Amino acid sequence: MVNLKLGKKGILYIALFILGLALIAFVASIILKSASPKGPVELTESFMKKYKNASSEVMDKIKYPYDDVLTDEQFNKYKDIIKTQYLALDYKIVDKPVIGEVDAIVKVEFEVLDYASSYDKANSYLSIYESEMPDIKKVDYKLKEMQNTKEKVSYSIEFKYYKLDGEWKMTDLSKASLSKLDGTF
Repeated sequence: MVNLKLGKKGILYIALFILGLALIAFVASIILKSASPKGPVELTESFMKKYKNASSEVMDKIKYPYDDVLTDEQFNKYKDIIKTQYLALDYKIVDKPVIGEVDAIVKVEFEVLDYASSYDKANSYLSIYESEMPDIKKVDYKLKEMQNTKEKVSYSIEFKYYKLDGEWKMTDLSKASLSKLDGTF
């Protein structure tokens, strides 16, 4: 047997070499994981997480669905109301994909605050009892009623996918499906 004596520098070099190999293995696993093609379920999860986390991509697309004219302050209040909805969003994938050669469907169920009902009730009240109120005050009242919404409603959305060049792509959701996520359907 050969008796090797390593000095402090030798031990340090070996430790750095082992640490380097571990780092390379870690980076390679991340690259391979991200490079692996995502299936319909993973794509659906990714889409819903953007809403659940109220990502800037999602928040930038918020549009007021009613005919009222909003001030910037009112629109920001509306965005805050919808953001609250997104952050409280609970969903579950109820049907694993029905996968064909080139098509797949993933069904998601979720429960949201029923802002549409609150808006309609506020609108009805204002049309009967406060018809002379200025429009800006009417919008403030509607937003307040939406903000105080406690009632919830359950919906489901079917996410449809197709395969293009070996990669799954999601078809665009309808306006109705997007308004379900907002609670304004």
